[in-house]
Order: sequence, then C-alpha cells, then structure tokens
Amino acid sequence: MRVCIACCGMAARLAPELAAADGVSLRVEERVGPAAREADVLIGYHFPPGSLADLPRLRWLHLTGTGTDHLAATGLPPGVLVTTSAEVPVTAVAEYALSGLLLLLKDLPDLANRRGAAWFRSDALLLAGSRVGVAGAGRIGRAVVRRLVAFGARPVAVTRDGAVAVPGAWRTIGVAGLAREAADLDHLVACLPGGPGTRGLIGREVIAALPSHAVVVNVGRGESIDNAALHTALRAGRLRGAFADVHEQEPLPDDDPAWDVPRLVVSPHRAFAFPGEPAEVARTFLAHLEDFRRDGDLLTVRSSG
Repeated sequence: MRVCIACCGMAARLAPELAAADGVSLRVEERVGPAAREADVLIGYHFPPGSLADLPRLRWLHLTGTGTDHLAATGLPPGVLVTTSAEVPVTAVAEYALSGLLLLLKDLPDLANRRGAAWFRSDALLLAGSRVGVAGAGRIGRAVVRRLVAFGARPVAVTRDGAVAVPGAWRTIGVAGLAREAADLDHLVACLPGGPGTRGLIGREVIAALPSHAVVVNVGRGESIDNAALHTALRAGRLRGAFADVHEQEPLPDDDPAWDVPRLVVSPHRAFAFPGEPAEVARTFLAHLEDFRRDGDLLTVRSSG
C-alpha cells in the first residue's frame, strides 16, 4: 500500500512512527506532488485550495487534525474515505481551555515579572461554584465539562437543540437559548467545530448579555465568535477578559487589531500540542488501517484499481 505524508507540520516526527508498518510503502512530501499522485493513502492536514483535485489513485485521506471544514476547497474527489485524528488532542485542548480560564480568573498575566504588584491583595475569582457555559459538546467540550466539575464549577453545556443531557453538565441548553441564558453564566468556553452552522454563533447579543466579570475562552474555531463584538466589549471594560487560541486568520498578522485589545490573551493555536502527539496520530492511523485490512475494504479497492 502506497502511503504519502504531505502538507503536514509533524511529518518529520510522524514518518518514523509509520515507517515500520507491514505492507506500507511510505513517502514524504512537503507539498502535494508526484508521490501523492501515486499514493493509495494520503496523510496530512494543511492542504491548500485545489491541491487534492488530481490524485487518481487516492482512496483514503487521513487527517492529522480534527476538523474537516477546510476540505471543501481542496477539490477532494468524491468517494475518497476521510478519517481524522479527532481523539488525539482532546486532553491537551481541554487542559489548555481550563488553563486560559484560570489564567484570567487569577489575574496571572498582570503578575508576570511585576515587582510593583500589590502584596496581600487580589481581585482573583473562584472557578469553584461558577456557572461556565461550554458551547459545543463534542469530545473536547465533554472533556472540558469533566474538568470543570473536578474544579467544583457548574458547567452548562450548549448543544444544537439541548434535547439530550450532556453527562456531568449541571444543565444542557440549546443554541437558540444561549443569548437568553448568557446573563446567568459566569464564563463561557467555546469548543465549537467549523462550518457555516457555527459561524458567529457566539454573537453580539450573547457577548452583550454576559456579566462584567465573565471570561470568554475560545479553543474551537476563530469564526465561531463575533470577534469584533468581543474586542469592543473588552475595550469598553465590559468583560473581565478573553483567551483566544484560534483566530479567523492564522497566523494572526502583526498588524491585526487583536494584539492591542486589553485583557485579550492571544495564543498562537497551540492547544492541541503535546510531546506524544505524533505517536498518537500514528497509532490512530494504524488502528484504522488494521480495521480496513480486516474488513478488506482497501484491499478490494486496490485490486480493482
């Protein structure tokens, strides 16, 4: 089976994990090129628009990341099987979300290298007992809920329709009720996937309804929040702070106004990262490969190609 790794930031660390797999002929390319055109399987993530349109042998695309919303622009042919590494970053992202929340609740950015910080006095808030909205209750959202419970908080899960209770959540509400409920939340963590259904979902009305002591954390997709409204609220001092690991344009340009928004912590999209990530992505791919070989799907496709 011919496998190509391309458009993949972790390629140098991922390739050794896959090189010893039985029956796999592995090639690595920086971009989608000749090796990808000969591949049965392609592994990667950051594929430019149109880059997957002319891959005649491709039968399976495995993404090293979680989201698939960017694939529509790549020209991926119909019928190609797509799998993701969605389970890999769950713990790392959930921990990062809690870190961002605690960072601002405890005023830690104001303490960095400050000799003039007041002694024996603090405006820090407790996470315990607070009501924290968690928008998006997929793998990461549910992991955030579990960690909030461990801290003694009362998570309010926000799902598409609120019809099915999220395990561990104090309450589960639908997206349509978020603006109405926002005034009763203390903080809000966004773990939303990309796509037209979530664009601007946390909009001006929701942000305006949040209390002045609220912290907003985004570890989902940059476009899921009305960032202009968020920045306006922060500049006006109407929120305690915000922590954004995801942005509508990445990397964030040096002249982007977000850099100068007070009480906004700009994180360079790194919540997913941890030392064992490439090994876990490889393990996920090889588990899929074993399933496919056992069921015969890929072998059948290959023999008819």
